[in-house]
Amino acid sequence: MLKNYFQIAARNLKTNRSYAILNIFGLALGMAGAVLIFLFIQYHLSTDRHQPDFDRIYRVVLDLHLDEGIEHEQGSAYALSTALAHDYSQIEKAGFISKLPNVTLSANSGSSVKRFIEKDNVAYADQGYMDLFSFDWIQNNGSVLLSEPFTVVLSEKMALKYFGRNDVIGKTLRLNNAHDLRIVGILKDQKKPTDFDFNIYISLPTLKKLDRTNWQEEFGWISSRNFTFIKKSEGSSSADIEKALKKNGTKYYGETSKYYQHKLQPLSEVHFDERYGGEIRKSILWVLAGVGFFLLVIASINFINLATAQALKRSKEIGIRKVLGSTKSQLFWQFMAETALVTILASVLALIFVFAVLPSLNNWANTKSFYPGVLFQFEVIAFWLLTIITVIGFAGFYPAVIISGFNPIAALKSKLGTQQIGGIGLRRSLITVQLIIAQILVIGTLVLILQLKFFKNADLGFDQNAVITIPLPKSDTIQKTKDALRNDMLQYPDIKSVSYQYEAPTSSMGFGGSVRFDNRVEWEKFVIRDRFGDENYLKTYKMPLLSGRSLMKRDSVVEFVINEELMKRLGVQDPQFILGKQLEDGASGFKGEIVGVVKSFHLKSLQEAVEPCVIFANPKLYKEVAVKLDTRNLSQSIQHINQAWQKTYPDEVFSYEFVDEKIAKFYEKEEQLTSLIRSFAMVAILICCLGLYGMVSFMVTQKTKEIGVRKVLGASVADIVSLFGKEFLILVAVAFLIAAPVAWFAMTNWLNHFAYRINLDWWILASGGIIILLITLLTVGYKVVTAALMNPVKSLASE
Repeated sequence: MLKNYFQIAARNLKTNRSYAILNIFGLALGMAGAVLIFLFIQYHLSTDRHQPDFDRIYRVVLDLHLDEGIEHEQGSAYALSTALAHDYSQIEKAGFISKLPNVTLSANSGSSVKRFIEKDNVAYADQGYMDLFSFDWIQNNGSVLLSEPFTVVLSEKMALKYFGRNDVIGKTLRLNNAHDLRIVGILKDQKKPTDFDFNIYISLPTLKKLDRTNWQEEFGWISSRNFTFIKKSEGSSSADIEKALKKNGTKYYGETSKYYQHKLQPLSEVHFDERYGGEIRKSILWVLAGVGFFLLVIASINFINLATAQALKRSKEIGIRKVLGSTKSQLFWQFMAETALVTILASVLALIFVFAVLPSLNNWANTKSFYPGVLFQFEVIAFWLLTIITVIGFAGFYPAVIISGFNPIAALKSKLGTQQIGGIGLRRSLITVQLIIAQILVIGTLVLILQLKFFKNADLGFDQNAVITIPLPKSDTIQKTKDALRNDMLQYPDIKSVSYQYEAPTSSMGFGGSVRFDNRVEWEKFVIRDRFGDENYLKTYKMPLLSGRSLMKRDSVVEFVINEELMKRLGVQDPQFILGKQLEDGASGFKGEIVGVVKSFHLKSLQEAVEPCVIFANPKLYKEVAVKLDTRNLSQSIQHINQAWQKTYPDEVFSYEFVDEKIAKFYEKEEQLTSLIRSFAMVAILICCLGLYGMVSFMVTQKTKEIGVRKVLGASVADIVSLFGKEFLILVAVAFLIAAPVAWFAMTNWLNHFAYRINLDWWILASGGIIILLITLLTVGYKVVTAALMNPVKSLASE
């Protein structure tokens, strides 16, 4: 019997090819979109879940309780890790890792030296970190790997990169052309996804040897690049550990302990908590899950509309089957089999779509984890099968019930009424639901695009265009060498300015702390941010001075340039008045004179408010050289810089990055979200167009005779088009009245996450409605005009 059902279904689909193509294509788009969204969500939800004892591992984060609010800090002090391991019985293990960006590594590989700059995959780590997390070892020289200075562990990928093979235990990797690191272990490449994707682990004792200052012993020296992890003991409570940490606050932070409150962040939340540098909010994933669900809904609505519209053409077939003895149950399962066949064919086409789009999904998620093999994972196959079953049930049940319930006599006489095939009102409602979803997605996409454009075009308070930054060799601490490099660069007229700095004005740099102004005894009740740059820093970034002057090149005297925001926080309104006043920077311990005030600028992304800031020279911390270029010939300017670099540092790798590109990375998450929503909005609109086409096909079929009569009585083509146009204008208008407030509410909540945002004006909402209206008119226009131009004799004969 089942075989017979599918044979008949195949014949019907072959006979009604256009109907089958529309249904298969619409369902395939919806299913492909749902599967892609599932892959994206699964990728994020599975981050680091492959770790053993996943539910017992926590990252120690910090809340700074300041007088003007709470600042959330993902990093920690190095000293904290050691204290946790010794002071708390509830903690089984503690580990520490510190990111080490832009380091030069080299290795002798046969007859040549391979040298690279590693930008973001190197870290200092202690043995505790290696014991906390799971690693697959290819080779190691014992259980204790990173307890000695000048040792390093490489991933297999790095071993192949530097040596061409992975059996390199005992060989040497040179750090910053100054220190030899002995290789003590080779790891398999880390399992993905993970938030801690490092390929080179240098022993933490190495850092102690290279930097003998006392910062390693100070709990208050906190960096966003340093992470402390713990694994709590069986049966212990994270809340109890937090309470114990709070009690020991005075031991660690002395009189300032009231400002510091440590929290244990579960490993499962590290990826999602944006307060502490998380990659993506879970709420965004649920929004995308909703989009995937709605793609399936509107695709299924298309099937319902097209199936019921097709029912009129098949009424005599149903009548004959009933007269010949087919039961209602048999006809029901016959049409469910037809739905199953269409859905299975659509799922195959959807699979092809998914294969084609996987590279784009890698770009959206900023990963390389999506490859054809992921489609054969158990979770994906289960979701795929569940989707097929759900679509068959949701899309096929209603048409099957309606069609199997036809009155055989009415079907044979073609006397079926509108209500017997589901009613035009139901189809209007279904189309309206589609239009509502499409308008919400279109309005949301417009808001995302406009907000992203606002981010990219906003005035940051300085000129970041045509400025490149070059990482400085870590081993170079000689000022004369830096001066020589600057002089060589400035020999070329297309190089306008050269400045040494820690980072650009807008960056992820987190240096800062307390400040004391003039003769005031108390420290101010707010924190400031530090920016380190030389006497050319303001010139390179064209930072406008409100009063005073830029920094001067001096060896001992400390000078400060502050921003307008700091001036106002200090209670001073006139920039001239603050010049010459004394300032003490608590983070660096520097004391000096305020010599200039610059217009306030954005220190971080526009997601955050402008903060008070002080700019001063700190040569020991300079790690980049910033170069302002002539925009008329950038490639020639880069070549000139490279020539000067090779002259000064012949053994160093030359690499550079444009400042505006670095700033654009602040908005990668918004860029990814915009790409995703925009792509799926286009899919939703395309599916919706197929639904509209099905709706107008049904209406034209219903009113074929009426169109002929109207034309015989003198109606023009415009009159016929107007007859149908009013119908769809009403549907679009009703959908807009529902979609607009929903979209406004959702996008207002999203925009409220940003300190600087666009205004959600009425025209943005109206534009979404107009776009859908135009698409609707274009979609139905062809079918309506074709019906209006039909010979009325043929229209009447079709009855």
